[in-house]
Parts: sequence; structure tokens; C-alpha cells
Amino acid sequence: MPIALCAAPAAALLLALAALTAEAAGTPSALTFEDARRTFHERADIFRADTAEVARAQHAAESAKALSGPKVDLTAMQIEGRKELNLDVDVPANLQALGNRLTDGRPLIPSRLSFSENYDLSGPRAMIAATWPIYTGGQITAKQNALEHEVREAAASRDARLEEKDADLAARYWGVQLARSVEDLRKKALADEEEQVHRAKRFEAKGLISKIERMSVEVSRDAARRELVAAGTSARVAEAELMSALREKSLPNLATPLFILTGDLGTLSEWQARARANSPVLARIDAQKSRAGEGVRAAEGAFHPQVFAFGTKNLIKHYLTPVEPDWMVGIGVKFTLWSNQDRFAALAAARSVEEKAGAARSEADNQLATMVEVAFLRTTQAREEYDLTASTVALAAENLRLRESSFAEGLSTAIDVREARTQLVGAQIAQRAAAYKFVVSWAMLHAAAGVMPDFSNTIGRADFKAAQ
Repeated sequence: MPIALCAAPAAALLLALAALTAEAAGTPSALTFEDARRTFHERADIFRADTAEVARAQHAAESAKALSGPKVDLTAMQIEGRKELNLDVDVPANLQALGNRLTDGRPLIPSRLSFSENYDLSGPRAMIAATWPIYTGGQITAKQNALEHEVREAAASRDARLEEKDADLAARYWGVQLARSVEDLRKKALADEEEQVHRAKRFEAKGLISKIERMSVEVSRDAARRELVAAGTSARVAEAELMSALREKSLPNLATPLFILTGDLGTLSEWQARARANSPVLARIDAQKSRAGEGVRAAEGAFHPQVFAFGTKNLIKHYLTPVEPDWMVGIGVKFTLWSNQDRFAALAAARSVEEKAGAARSEADNQLATMVEVAFLRTTQAREEYDLTASTVALAAENLRLRESSFAEGLSTAIDVREARTQLVGAQIAQRAAAYKFVVSWAMLHAAAGVMPDFSNTIGRADFKAAQ
């Protein structure tokens, strides 16, 4: 008993040292799907492009918030020019008579006054000019609102891409799991075939089976080798696709296995309701429709008058002519009587865009409902396939055991054993393929509904069942 008590701490110490040694050696830890998803979001170039587009739309909307405020310009110019000023003024007769009385009849004021002067306008000019829109027929508000809707559209497009790419990542992640699983099955099958060849050679040496039987076993072994090579190639291709998505040069073991959920998957109506409430595709089209409505309001505003305040102040007065003001402020009204653009056609075009957006919304809603229904049906079908293949796997395993026993007794041929093993491997692959179809369809269902982040939460559900 004391020896056992001493041995336990020693074993724990050895395990701790082994763990530290493995960590120091840089042994990669298993990669969960959530870790892969996080890495994917950090490194995928397309997500950075979408984020930049959202930022661009936000900055554009921010820049338009002050459109209804004043605009002040400082203008500096160097001018070369001259101005000739000529004045000819007729003097009123009563003013002439008054002048004559003051001078005892001598003409003091002529009947016509003339004045001529040349002004040199050459020199620097500087002025401050300000304009302040007071009423624009709603065009400024329409533009500001349209830019806000553009932000919503860009964000929804980014979210839609995230949902789509996350589902694609799930297909790649569990595609690797499926391919590696098939490769392991093929390796085991080849090992069994190699063992069968050794047994066949022993039986042939003892005269229990013929040479042709032994050769048939070797042919079966070679076929298993070819299948293993094909499975290995499929696994390497799947790994390359996942490494490309994650921007990795090597791929560790994957921690999240193929799985199914044995519990409640929800109803189709519930999933369709979730999709209508959360789908970024619908959110994007709604933003487009709202933006089209603002386009209509902007086109209608072109028929309204515009009211504005204005003001100017000349900073350099030395070179001003007598008629130019030092400063000036006022309020103006502008109404376009004739435009070089057909405003009625522009309004009709804006209304057509709004109608198009409404039709696109209805079409997208119909397509989304169909997409959710297809994903839901494929999910439930895949789970049923997985459950139904369990009996096939059990039967195939028992059949192989009996065939191998019969072969050892000379009651079955090598072809019988080969067929039994092929049936077992095929049933096991079909079961794993059904689990893969379930995972991919389950991910697509979440992506279509716009709730892909909830997909990772299902991995921790109590009814989570790893595929065998």
C-alpha cells in the first residue's frame, strides 16, 4: 500500500513533465471548429474588404451630416485689369437758378456735369463667401438618409458574406474529418487484407486452400491499396482546401468530430420565421428599398424652390472699385424654370428603382423560404440516413466475421471475404457520409436563417453525438 501511494505522485509527476516537454517542443493542439472560425475571420482577405466597404459607407454618411449647415469659402486672387468710369449728369434747372442767385447772375453751375476716371484694378483680392441652405425641397435630407441606408446595406452585405463563408468553412472543416476518417478505414481495411494474405499463405502451405485462392486474396489486398491511395489523395485535397481558407501551411488534428443531434431540430415554420427576422440578405434588400425611396424624394425635391442665405466680405479693399461693396449679406430664393435635365423622367426613373427594389424584396423572401426548407429537409434526411445505416454496419460487421471464420475453415472463398469487407467499409463510409451531410446541411440551415453564430453553440448541446 505505501508503495502504491508513492507511485501515484511519481506517475503524476511524469505525466506533468511529459506535458511540459510536449508544450516546449511546440506540439500543435487540436483545432476546434470555433478556433478555425475565429482564425478564418481574422485572416480572410474578403472580410477585410467588406469591413473597409462598411467603413467607407460610414465615413460618407458622416461627411453628409453637415450638408444643411453653412459653407464658408476663402478665395484669394491676383487680378490684372482696368476700369474706365464715365459719368454724364444733367443738372436740374432749379439748381442752376439757385447757383446764379448766389453769384449775382454769373453762371456757377453748368447745365451738364461730366466725370471720367480710369481705375487700375490690378492687385490681390481676398474675400470670404458663405452660403447657408435654408430649404432645398428635401434634397439634403434625402441624400443624408440615402447614405445612412447605404451603411445598412454595406453592413448587411458583410454579414451575408460571413454567413455564407462560415457555412463553407464548416463544409471544409468536416470535409477534412470525413476524408481522414475514410482514410483511416482504408488503412484498417488494408491491414486486414495484409493479415488475410499472411493467413492465406499459411493455409496454402498446409494445403487448406488452393493457389488461386491465395492469389485472389493478394488481388483483394492490392485493390485495398489502390483505395487507400485514392482516400489519401482525397484527404490531402480536403486538408489543402482548409489550410488555404485558414492561411495555414500545416494542419493539426481537428478536435470537433463529425456529429449528429439526436434531439429536437425545430420545425420548418420556426426556421422560416427566424430567417425572415434575421437574414442579412433581406436586410440588405430592405436597405436598398429604403435608399430607392430617398431617391424618389430627392427627385421630387427638384421641383421645389430653394431658399438660401448668403454673405460676402472683401478682405482687401484697396483695389475695389467704388461700386463694389465691402461686405454684403442677404437671403435668396431660386426656382428652376427650365432644366437641362428632364426632371419628370428623373422622377419616373427613381420610382422605377423603388419598384424594382420592392419586387426584389418579394423574390428574395420567396427564395429564402425555399432555401430554408431545402436545408431543413436535407438535415432531417441526413439524420435519418445516419440512423438507418447503423443496422447495416452491424450486419456487415457480423457478416465479415462469419466469412473470415468460414474462410479459415475452407467454407468460404477469398472473394466472399473481400465482398464482406467491402460491404462493411462501404456501410461505415455511408454512415460517416450521412453525418457529414447532416453537419453541412445543419450549417447551411443556420446560414440561410442568418444565425450562423448559433451553429457553434449546437456543438455543446446535450444531444450532441459524435459519429462512429
